[in-house]
Amino acid sequence: MKRNFIGWVTGFFLVVAMAGFVGGGLSQACAEEPVKPPEEPAPPEKPTWTLQTDVYNQYVFRGVALSRDSAVLQPSFTGAYKGLTVNVWGNFDTSEKNPFGVQKRRGPRWNETDFTISYTYEVIKSLNLTAGFIYYLLDKNNSAFDQREIYGGFGYKLPWFEFGFAAYREVGDFPGTYLQWYITRSQELPWYGMSLDLWASWGAELSDSKLAFPVPHDPTKLYRSLHAGHLMATLNIPLGKYVKFAPRVMYWYALGGDSTAVIRGLSWDQKPNHFVGGASIIVTF
Repeated sequence: MKRNFIGWVTGFFLVVAMAGFVGGGLSQACAEEPVKPPEEPAPPEKPTWTLQTDVYNQYVFRGVALSRDSAVLQPSFTGAYKGLTVNVWGNFDTSEKNPFGVQKRRGPRWNETDFTISYTYEVIKSLNLTAGFIYYLLDKNNSAFDQREIYGGFGYKLPWFEFGFAAYREVGDFPGTYLQWYITRSQELPWYGMSLDLWASWGAELSDSKLAFPVPHDPTKLYRSLHAGHLMATLNIPLGKYVKFAPRVMYWYALGGDSTAVIRGLSWDQKPNHFVGGASIIVTF
């Protein structure tokens, strides 16, 4: 009986000692485990505002030159928030010389203001859909009617470049559809935070108006053809946190067929191809 009592007591103390050893080891292990700080909530998305002024040797729109022998200034203001973008853009010709104008006037002239509203939605990762509306407020000396376009398209980002497509439908006085395919790439450069943007696009015009895009050799024919190509390179040079300077070169060219004659006939300088150079000052906040 005495032997059994001593055995029970010895076993009890052994169990207590082992429990203390294991508990102490667990306590030490828990004490050494790093404590994760609470995750900070992501900052709320804020609207972005961009002020930009472009200066070019010529104004070219979809291959058609809308100035000649003068510099143009093109200021714009853009606001963007959660996919919604609003933009106001204008063209100031330092010496307007429109051979097709109601008046053959000369001198500086503000002759176009465009208003754009659009919405972009990411359907899946890297695939964005965009829809929008553009109102072109035109000087009545150069066009008797303003233009109104609705448009939609997509852009898909790959590791090395982005490609996309957009369709623009004129719903005003000269109905027609402009189709555009593009490829673009942005490359970071190893100098002072600079980057290089490359752009290439090709367009087709499907006009429902013989007046908007007259075919010189056949006035009864609707112009429905590949239209203009556009190549562009932009060097982005940061000037502090909010300001960027961006020299740019562009080349517009007719895509053959009826496009050569149509673009030459509509361009103020009567040329089918145009080289454009200039620069932008961009302020984003």
